[in-house]
Amino acid sequence: MKRKMISAILCCSMVAGMLAGCGSSSTAPAASEAGSEASEAPAAASEATQDFSGEELSILVSQDWMNDCWDDVIANFEEAYDVTVDLQTIPADQYDDTLQTKLTTDSCTDIFWIQSNPFAISSVIVDPEKYCIDMTGEAWESVIPEARLSSCTYNDKLYGLQLWTNSPEYVLVYNKTLLGELGLEAPKTYAELKAACEKISAQGITPWFIAGSEGWVQALAFFQIGGVYEEAQPGLYEALNNNTATFADNEKMLEVLNQFKELSDAGYFGEDWVGATNANLDNDFADRKIAMAMANPGEISAIEEAGATDEFGVCLIPLGDNDTYPTNPAGPTMFGYNGSEHPELVKEFFRFCTTTESLQSILDKHTNWTNIAVNDENVEQHWLPQEEELISGIDAAKQQTPVLQTGTRYTNDSWGKFCEDMIAFCQGTMEANDVLKNMDSNRADSAKVAGDENWK
Repeated sequence: MKRKMISAILCCSMVAGMLAGCGSSSTAPAASEAGSEASEAPAAASEATQDFSGEELSILVSQDWMNDCWDDVIANFEEAYDVTVDLQTIPADQYDDTLQTKLTTDSCTDIFWIQSNPFAISSVIVDPEKYCIDMTGEAWESVIPEARLSSCTYNDKLYGLQLWTNSPEYVLVYNKTLLGELGLEAPKTYAELKAACEKISAQGITPWFIAGSEGWVQALAFFQIGGVYEEAQPGLYEALNNNTATFADNEKMLEVLNQFKELSDAGYFGEDWVGATNANLDNDFADRKIAMAMANPGEISAIEEAGATDEFGVCLIPLGDNDTYPTNPAGPTMFGYNGSEHPELVKEFFRFCTTTESLQSILDKHTNWTNIAVNDENVEQHWLPQEEELISGIDAAKQQTPVLQTGTRYTNDSWGKFCEDMIAFCQGTMEANDVLKNMDSNRADSAKVAGDENWK
């Protein structure tokens, strides 16, 4: 492969998935229905109308958004067009600043990624019409499910391409066999979670592993349960988006933060969870060193490949007695830079990525995806029975509220700072309500940059 790698994995990382990283929407049946709509998804890359031989395509991406599952797609693209792909992978906690610098100094790569949601294009890119290549009219628009188009469009123009999973993302993966041996079931309330952690810890096993040094994981426990905050205070999301409500002094949010700290103080996340990484997550699950962790359902397959013989399941994160589904029509999304010297090559790459062959390759080679959210009936999905069981067991009314970072404006923009504040709170150097006040302040800063009238 000709691809040049710039991998600066020097610091802790923050998703989004990101989350999340974070891009689950609706249910497994809904995903199947979307594929059965037989959209006019391109079956093969369009024939190039010009010779790209010798050109270089540069891509700026945050760590973990474009991992090894993209290797074959990139290699095949390089070979098909006789080009070189320069993939510049930046640690997640440095990515946003790096991207903003490159955009504002007119020095951006041909393609860049953001953690997108219905609000992010305007708040992260700020001026998409200036910085992004207009992709309106491209055939691959039909590949994107309707629920995700709002994360890819701005002012009715298509700019981004989102290829992400439709699983119940970042729920609790747990060792079902181990819990059964201890007389436990998947916890559905905080009281059950706390009791389970106590029993598991007594066996010398970390109950709920959290990799704090990754810089993005801990915030999942707070943001993925957004539905429980909306249930506790109906209309909260709308009020937050209109700047008539705050994170600060929110009783349910304070309850969740204090529960998180209680578990941390008890050592249930691991002795040094603040300094821990996800590097050995699969093996630690397989070796029964840990019992639960926030991950995608596809993590189960990776655990099995690591040699596990136990049975694993997935359940909702029960902080705050949450019983709502983590609906999240968002995820890492790539955009073409409007200042690129190779705009047609950029467009050709987007077309190439959305062929059935490329989509299948990304899904098959992803270590913890069981499906990819696309309208292409020719892609063979791999839904796990555990996630289908979880989805079918949740009332449809509990699946309507998006996760907090997607349903509220400017929240995801400060994910990393929130992670830092959660650690400070757990270490006793910050109060719970100050964590929430900081989020309000950070959201206000983002709103002012975006020129939001509700914050003037």
